[in-house]
Amino acid sequence: MHKNLLIWIFVVLVGTTSPLSHASEPPSDSVDFTELVVTTSATHLILFGVIANAFSEEMVSGLKSGIPIDFSFFVELLEKDGGKDKEMLVKTQFRHTLTYDTLKDNYKVELEELSNKITPYPELSEAQRAMSEVNGAQIIELAKLAPNRTYKLRIRADLFKQTLPLSLHHILPFVSWWDRETDWHTLEFNY
Repeated sequence: MHKNLLIWIFVVLVGTTSPLSHASEPPSDSVDFTELVVTTSATHLILFGVIANAFSEEMVSGLKSGIPIDFSFFVELLEKDGGKDKEMLVKTQFRHTLTYDTLKDNYKVELEELSNKITPYPELSEAQRAMSEVNGAQIIELAKLAPNRTYKLRIRADLFKQTLPLSLHHILPFVSWWDRETDWHTLEFNY
């Protein structure tokens, strides 16, 4: 009986999910960081940037069905010495989460790097813009940087990881889902 239930679940999942057909296909639009800028505030090194082509139709339809969208950003800051990486100063990550409230018919974006600030948006396009922007993320205190040194900042993002519900990925480990992510992007600068 247990075996029949598993077979039935597999047949339903394979028959109703389209991501299986996209498992080996790359996304049609290139997902990439644009407008990356590293600058300073009075106390911190801060990062700005935008991800182009961050959303797919699959992500938006899932959002409207009640599935939140998470973007995970990974940032590394290294000190360089004579053209070589010398020391890892920061290795951090933060997340942006987009949810849709069907009762209020609005979108909410939570930005982890801004102390989990939640902002409501009436339009999907506004919420997508907020999700795609890194807007003043504090990377390191300026007091921890040595003057007249070269530093390298690297950033990448995982934009969508679809998994099977109810831990079915343990039962069906051979199913490969399509993920959306950026490559590592590097900025070198002198402080």
